[in-house]
This record gives sequence, structure tokens and C-alpha cells, in this order.
Amino acid sequence: MTGDRRFSAIERLFGVEGALRIRQAHVAVVGIGGVGSWAAESLARSGVGRLTLIDLDHVAESNINRQIHATEQTLGQAKVLAMRERIHTFFPQCEVTCVDEFVNPENWQQLVPSDIDGVVDACDQGQVKTFLAHWAGLNSKIFVTCGAAGGKCH
Repeated sequence: MTGDRRFSAIERLFGVEGALRIRQAHVAVVGIGGVGSWAAESLARSGVGRLTLIDLDHVAESNINRQIHATEQTLGQAKVLAMRERIHTFFPQCEVTCVDEFVNPENWQQLVPSDIDGVVDACDQGQVKTFLAHWAGLNSKIFVTCGAAGGKCH
């Protein structure tokens, strides 16, 4: 047993060794909006010990209905900072690195750490999704992609 009761269910499910691997994992979440905020929350609540959150956007009133970090208290804050604050309310030991930048095809390699174990693609840019998927495959990284409309219908 690791002794941290908040993750005892994870330990029962995956064993002590599995829980330790999760605790030592480093995952990047690209896009901290309607999908990425929930993904980051779930990763932290599962015991992932290191997260890199990447997004340039700030919390807006129109985010409140679908983004877990969006509240009256976080309006105007950088999404990555609001998400880190939220994570630290239930998992203060989680190492959260905030990258307050817009990811694009030219800069994604500078923004996504090479030492990650996995990446959650929750961004709106199709080209970035393609680059992340290709890079993750070449480098044997876990890759999870999520559809994102980015407020677009067509």
C-alpha cells in the first residue's frame, strides 16, 4: 500500500505496482476546454502525478456550461491556471506545468514535452492533431485524440 487513501481504489484495481506507474506518469493535455478540462481532471483524479496543460485561452462565461474549471470565480483566468488550481484542491502533490500558449503546426514540438508518457489531444486544430498523432506513433507514446468542433458547426 502506498498509504494515500485518496487513490486506494486505483491501487485495488491495478495493484500497488500499477498505481505507482500511474503516479509516476507524465501526461500532456493539449487544449483545456470542453474536452481537455474533463480529461485533465480525470487524469489527476486517477493519480497521474505529472501533467502538462497547454492552452492559450482564458475562461469565459460561455464556457461555464461545459468546462469543469469554468466558474464565476475563474472568469478571465488563463484556462491552464484555473485547471491547475482546481487539481490542487484535491491532489496538491500533482506536479502541474502550465503552458499558456496557442499550439500550432510551427510550435507544437517546443510546447509538448518530449519526456511525456502520453498525450491527450483535445485541441481544435486539425493539423496539430495530425502532427501529434504522427509524433506519438513514432515515439511510442500513448495517444488519445478527442473530436473537437471548437464552436464550429460546419
